[in-house]
Amino acid sequence: MPEDTALPVAPDPLEQTVAALGAAHPGLRQTEPSKWGTPLADVRLTPRGTARFSWAGYEVHVVVGHEDHLDRDNPDSTALYREVRAHATSLVSRTDQAEGIGHVEWEMTNPRADMAFPVAFAVAVADRADPRFAAAVLSTVAKALTYARLATEHAAAQAERAADEVRWESERPEGVSQRSWFRDKRAQRDAATP
Repeated sequence: MPEDTALPVAPDPLEQTVAALGAAHPGLRQTEPSKWGTPLADVRLTPRGTARFSWAGYEVHVVVGHEDHLDRDNPDSTALYREVRAHATSLVSRTDQAEGIGHVEWEMTNPRADMAFPVAFAVAVADRADPRFAAAVLSTVAKALTYARLATEHAAAQAERAADEVRWESERPEGVSQRSWFRDKRAQRDAATP
């Protein structure tokens, strides 16, 4: 039997990206432009170069730029690329329960109280039919969702620290400066944190 001399096939970046996305964000789907039953690997853009993806209460907004010479390391390069930007948002419910401080003539409600997370950036090949383009868009969506998770963790920790300071202020003995009281309380909290 002859030996198999076939060269190893390089893994498809789009297949790898879709598999990793499926594991990290099960149920992620493209919601705009919408086309029922289309696989995630079939990335579609509006005529304005935008797309939207949904996952677990997050909306990821994608903007793809025009073809451009983005390779700043090689000024002689004639290769064209596209910049991909993505940011996640999450609808904040119960904003009607927020109490204002101070005088206003009347309260107004926010019809769409979105919390926006940091923008993820990437560079994709210029050819939108190239599977590497779709892989780059999906990879940027994943990065935007990772930023949302990191920002949420940061915000939760920051909210705990802010709540500590409100509580400490209510406990501060009369005649003790706020600065030294908070410094002591922070030191106690930090010493108790593993």
